Parts: sequence; structure tokens; C-alpha cells
Amino acid sequence: MIRVLVVMGATASGKSGLAVALAEATGREIVSADSRQVYRGLRIGTAQPTHDEMARAHHHLVDFLPLTEQYSAQRFADDALRLIRARPETPPLVVGGTGFYLRSLWAGLFKLDVDPERLDAVRGELELLDTPELVTMLEQADPLLAEKLHPNDRQRIVRALSVERVTGTPLSEHQATERVKPDDIEWVRVFLQPERAVLRERIKERTKMMLAGGWLDEIRELLASGADPDSYGMATLGYAELIDHLQGRSSLSETEAAIVIRTCQYARRQEIWFRKESCELVLDPLAADAGDRLRELLNG
Repeated sequence: MIRVLVVMGATASGKSGLAVALAEATGREIVSADSRQVYRGLRIGTAQPTHDEMARAHHHLVDFLPLTEQYSAQRFADDALRLIRARPETPPLVVGGTGFYLRSLWAGLFKLDVDPERLDAVRGELELLDTPELVTMLEQADPLLAEKLHPNDRQRIVRALSVERVTGTPLSEHQATERVKPDDIEWVRVFLQPERAVLRERIKERTKMMLAGGWLDEIRELLASGADPDSYGMATLGYAELIDHLQGRSSLSETEAAIVIRTCQYARRQEIWFRKESCELVLDPLAADAGDRLRELLNG
């Protein structure tokens, strides 16, 4: 049985710092479970590991995907499981905040037997529609899933509608079918949960540091290189707001405040998701013994 430590939590909760220190101390690598950090060119805005962190612990599934390419939970699960099974004696740590990606590891995913080219064609047609129209279509085609998805979660709404159109069956019904779970891995899940007021201040401070560290220049370079603001990768929290600022539609202070608010809202949704998961430990990352407790769990 492969024993894998999973460190999960909301954005800015301190996952990366603790995980890098633990990986460095134990000679392990890190598999990132972050649906935004996969994209090339979004180093600052997605808080990808710094050069120092990358030097201290090798990271996988970070900064490798073109902005135009879609990355799914199924693809993440396949990639992550391959990396874990390649090192059964010292498996990598799994670290991230994308709940659906993480759940795909231990809960498994249903197998959708459809023609991928047909699915892509239908998805392309749906991408031409406005988000409110897509939401209305989903409410009619799959009301159960429509209740679960955020109305701004365009990527998952399009996927749900694509599956329903191609298969004739709502995605929620597919999801209720039997899933393939890995039976060779023991998951040890740790939910990092700082106090809410502390997390809010960390988000404010990190947003300020990201802006001071060149976030706007990062976006200018992306746009100058021909990046499409509507691409999959650019649909990342903060990028649309800062593009609006660069185009003169908002001041920098207004934009920064809006990003902080949206990030806090996103962090709240992440916390709600992780509270529903079965975790071996809920830990305040700022506790003096946080690192020691993680190491004890890793060693079993």
C-alpha cells in the first residue's frame, strides 16, 4: 500500500510553505493540485512556486500547459497517480486547493464513453454563447447539477452541457454511476484551516505583494505575446480585473480591492468544500507544531 500525504486548504492558507519544508526535510517531491498553476506564464497571479521553492523541492504539474488548452480532473488524476506510483517507497506529497481535482484521486471518476472529437465539437459550439444563456440551458437540461455549480463557473457548465448533448443523459446521472477508485493507495488528508480573520489578512497582504512583484507586467507581457483574454488559462481570478484596469476601466486601488473580495469569496467556497471531505487532521498552519504534526502523519 502506498501512503500519500495530501495537504489541502484555501488559497493563501500556507500550504506551499509547510509542504516545501516537509518535502525538503524528507527528500520528497510535490505534486501540485491546483487547476490554475498548470498554465504557463501565470507565475505571479497563480502564486506558482518561487525559484527558491522549486530549488528546495521538485514540483510537478506546474507551469506546463498552454493557456489555450483545457485541463480536466480526469487528466489531473491520471497524471498525479502516475507520478505517485512511480515512487512507491517515497511518494510525492500532494498539495493544493482545487477540491474537485483532489476528490478525483481518492473518490475516483466515472468513465465517460464518448467520442472526444464529437464532445470537443459540441463544446466549441457552446463556447460561442453568453454565460447567462448557458446557465439557463443547464437549469433546463440538468437542474441537479445547476444547483451545485456557481453561475460563473463557465468551464464546468460548458462541459456539463456538452456531455448532456452528446450522450442524451445529464452529467449528474453519469456522476452517480460507479467510480473507479485506486485500491493501492492510502490517503492521509490534512486540511489547513487558519482563523478566518487571519486568512483574510493573508489574502490582502498576498494580493499587495503580487502586485508589487510584477503581476501587471506579467499580464502586459502575456497580452503583448498574443494571449487571448478569453482563453482557458486567462479565466483565472484577478486577470480579468487587471486587464480591465490596464484598459482604463478601473483604478488600481479599486481593482486591488475587487480582487481581494473575490479571493476571499473563493477561499470561503474552498473551505466549505474541504469541510465535507473526510480528513485525518484539521490543522492551523500557524501553530508552532504544525510541521512536526505533518511529519508524524507522513511517517505513519
